[in-house]
Amino acid sequence: MTLPVEKPPEKAQSSPPPAPVTAQRVKGGAPTVEPSWQTGLMRQLQRFKRYPALAQSHKEEGVVLLSFSLDRSGHVLTRSIARSSGHPDLDNEVMAMIVRAEPLPPFPATMTQDRVDLTVPIRFSLR
Repeated sequence: MTLPVEKPPEKAQSSPPPAPVTAQRVKGGAPTVEPSWQTGLMRQLQRFKRYPALAQSHKEEGVVLLSFSLDRSGHVLTRSIARSSGHPDLDNEVMAMIVRAEPLPPFPATMTQDRVDLTVPIRFSLR
């Protein structure tokens, strides 16, 4: 007789579904960036990247970390250098590049957020 009494508390403990509710909150709270969209975004930026002639002649190389925010239609809302390459010509080119590249690819339907904040590396290499 004690076995039927023990079984209902086990069912009562397992019947509330806390895991799906938590998973839904995490999924809904964390904006997703579609990998194929991000790949297209990087291709767009690379198409508009120019290696400054003066930087090339001085053999300047480096990576600029570009931070920016986009709205759903691909328009840049904010932009800044998160980390300099150490060469002003390269840093200035990255700021000009993102302006030339606008509008960037619009968000796909799978990305439901109103805006996305990204930081991407832009590499300048003479090799």
